[in-house]
Amino acid sequence: MMRFTRITLSLAMLIAFAAISQAQDDTETETKIPGTIAYIGLDLNTYTIDPTTEEITQLTDDAMLSDDAYRYYRWPTWSTDGRLAYFAVSDATDEPYATEIYVSKDGNVPGERIYTGQRQVFNYASWAPANCGDTSNCRILAVLMNASSGGLFVEAIKDQVEGNPTETIGRGGPFYYSWSSDAQGMVWQRNNRSLDVYGVEDSNLQEQLSQRPGMFQAPHWSPVDNRLLLGTANVETQTTDIAVITDGESDILVPDLEGVVAFAWSPSSDYVAYVDDRGPLMVVDSTTGETISRTINGGVVAFFWSPDDRKLAYITLAVPPGAATASSGLAAAQTQPDLSFAWSVLDVDSGEVSRYEAFTPTRESVYMFTYFDQFAQSHRVWSPDGRYLIYGASTSDGPAIQILDTEAEDAIPRSLVDGTLPIWSFK
Repeated sequence: MMRFTRITLSLAMLIAFAAISQAQDDTETETKIPGTIAYIGLDLNTYTIDPTTEEITQLTDDAMLSDDAYRYYRWPTWSTDGRLAYFAVSDATDEPYATEIYVSKDGNVPGERIYTGQRQVFNYASWAPANCGDTSNCRILAVLMNASSGGLFVEAIKDQVEGNPTETIGRGGPFYYSWSSDAQGMVWQRNNRSLDVYGVEDSNLQEQLSQRPGMFQAPHWSPVDNRLLLGTANVETQTTDIAVITDGESDILVPDLEGVVAFAWSPSSDYVAYVDDRGPLMVVDSTTGETISRTINGGVVAFFWSPDDRKLAYITLAVPPGAATASSGLAAAQTQPDLSFAWSVLDVDSGEVSRYEAFTPTRESVYMFTYFDQFAQSHRVWSPDGRYLIYGASTSDGPAIQILDTEAEDAIPRSLVDGTLPIWSFK
């Protein structure tokens, strides 16, 4: 009888240990946050952090500010294959100001310098979403810069090709662009006057589109096919139409939008999200224009698709919904650094909206929101699994990188690390 009892107790203990082990495994699975976050620290250097372990990797250590010189880093930019670009801006009394571009192969080791531009100021950058034809590891980094001698221009730099060959592919002001999914083309919006398709392989303009740009900033090439998403001028009504251009043929998806219009393909290109100055955030079928989902109120400052097409995170002023327009909110943010904003998330299928607590964005975050229709194509605020949001906030303890679990029952953001601007990797 005693032996039977001991065996029973041993079995019970084994079962209990197995249950504990399984619970630990489940906890680890639940708390694992995918991807890597690159950010600019308070010392103006470039870092990456594992959001699960919170292990920090310092990629640069030479940022500095003094009375007669400065050097600081800006805008970490991930490629879809895991390499990371970051940009140094420097000036000294005995040297002209310059922009230097560095590329880390994986965000875990310091980058190598691939470009130096004297008297050039960095504005924006975007990696091609696929390899170029020269080598299996070649990627093109398109960088928008401002030169003292010639205004805005785009420099195309081939990373992982001997000598890092570079070419100025276009000029204009303003200048917005979007890559094709195969990295063989780009669509440009330049000078608020022309819409162009650029061929990467032969380094020339393949086509100047007959349509004229309406009131919008960034065009958007479909992430999966050859369709172009543009805002075209409607001369008769003095409004902007959202048009889908396929092999030169134009189909009006949404007509007669007022004020400045912003739009974006969903990652699958099944949907298009858009806003104008007067209306809410809308989601429509990219083929039929049928309304799929929408918010109730307007005043949307910026919006970002989750990687799985299921959700849209968007920014509004932290005031009663509908009390301000998107343009007035951004204008106020430029002059009122303590102005508060709030994240909301729209579930595309259900139409439900979750709104989160107010925060004061860092200056870098305001810049991203101002040009979000460009940055949303190249810089991720969502985690790769579409669950978490990351952003820079000015807190009582100083600028901090905050992370928000949008699926938590009590979704309260927490500060992950001190810093000004975080960008999530694609994988």
